[in-house]
Amino acid sequence: MRIFALELNNDIKGLAERKRYIESLISALPSPDLVLLPELAMCSYMASQAVWKYADDASKDTSAWAMKVAAAHHTWVGVGYVDYEDGDYFNRYLIADEKQVYGIVAKSEGESAVFKRGWFGNIIKTPLGNIAVALCYDAWRRHFYENIEDEPVALIVFPHGRSADSRKGAQEQAANDYLCNAYVDAFGVPVVYVNSVGKLEYMPGMMGALMKRARFAMNGKSKIYADDGDSIPCDLEEAVGLDVDISEHRRKKGIHFYGDDLIKGNCVFRHFILKPDVVIGLRKYNENKEKL
Repeated sequence: MRIFALELNNDIKGLAERKRYIESLISALPSPDLVLLPELAMCSYMASQAVWKYADDASKDTSAWAMKVAAAHHTWVGVGYVDYEDGDYFNRYLIADEKQVYGIVAKSEGESAVFKRGWFGNIIKTPLGNIAVALCYDAWRRHFYENIEDEPVALIVFPHGRSADSRKGAQEQAANDYLCNAYVDAFGVPVVYVNSVGKLEYMPGMMGALMKRARFAMNGKSKIYADDGDSIPCDLEEAVGLDVDISEHRRKKGIHFYGDDLIKGNCVFRHFILKPDVVIGLRKYNENKEKL
């Protein structure tokens, strides 16, 4: 199967503009079977309520677009988008071919001031086999692992909107490699990490202020991890391609977690910055969505 991850430019804005941009990239891919896009690919990654204006209506527009693109290029498409349904906003990802959408995954621990949070599922059942999808932070959490540890999976996809201090590129790459290789080793299936590049938009809270001060930017580093397969030559700098066989496998070993986290990380940051930001963000989310 010819799988491509497309690393998108976060600085391109507007739904119509981004659709044209994405379609132009897909049209230049050499015979893709599956094209995977980053988190919030349809609107670009934004971690503030400014993203609400780009929200789909219960996945209708994104579904129609994905099927149209799949039909035009004889491929499958995985795409991230912001969705509005039953009074709430969701950070979602769907996978479709030209005939139908096979499933939709929502980010469980989404940005608290922006998206509805909850313990959502991570498996999309397709004719290709079960595809496990975890959006950004969810990929690093025990919840995702527990959702799939007893399920057969053929492919694992990690669509990200991840940013970093550009001075710590090697550290970020090491973390990505640890995450993805842990799942390759555990399940014996390919893992696709797909992110964006470009400017990091305004993010509220203490974490946003710290990231701005450190001049964080979208850190890209998209890569397809697998035990075998052949790299696909491509002239697009945005594309990473791998020709690899996929079939369902059950987990063959466990993955170690530090509490609920895959990487031990900074306990001070988690308890004194992240947790208060989540609490304040939840309050702002509920206050402002009621005003609309």
